[in-house]
Amino acid sequence: MADITKACRDIKELSPLAQIACNLFMAECKKAGLEVLITETYRSQERQNWLYEQGRTRAGNIVTWTKQSNHTGRMAWDICKNVRGQEYSDATFFAKCGEIANKLGITWGGTWSTPDKPHFEINKSWKAQVVEDDEVVEKDKIIVDGKEFTVELIRKDGTTYIKTRDIAEVLGLKVGSKGKIPVLDKK
Repeated sequence: MADITKACRDIKELSPLAQIACNLFMAECKKAGLEVLITETYRSQERQNWLYEQGRTRAGNIVTWTKQSNHTGRMAWDICKNVRGQEYSDATFFAKCGEIANKLGITWGGTWSTPDKPHFEINKSWKAQVVEDDEVVEKDKIIVDGKEFTVELIRKDGTTYIKTRDIAEVLGLKVGSKGKIPVLDKK
């Protein structure tokens, strides 16, 4: 029998679907520079009951509001900020994690009427969603040596890119390639 006083932090103890969701969530948080630590994944019903008793029939602060947790169904995980002394005090950290969860279709406990900011969960109908950075491709004008040209601009993550072929045409160059390397030559 497992020690009900110890939290399970192993992502592999989640359901296969929740493992996918949790791993995607962790990867996106890492990309965003968020230092996330999993504090609990699967929780036995016996542990859930023990936690529920805390602050009610057993000494301590109340740590859960329910006996019916998605942790017991292997569909939920809890996190904290992996910085000593800031584990639960950084509201911006949890808000950013919540935004990432939302993009992935993961429920964040921070949006509940009784917020539970460290809590994330999915349901059995959850589908993996690809997080794509916003990218806009549009025709717009550039000016080169006082002349206006229409080109396709790609705007992504605050940067504007111009297609090599378009810029070559504006500059009167021909485009070729050497493998994956674009080559611009005089016409």
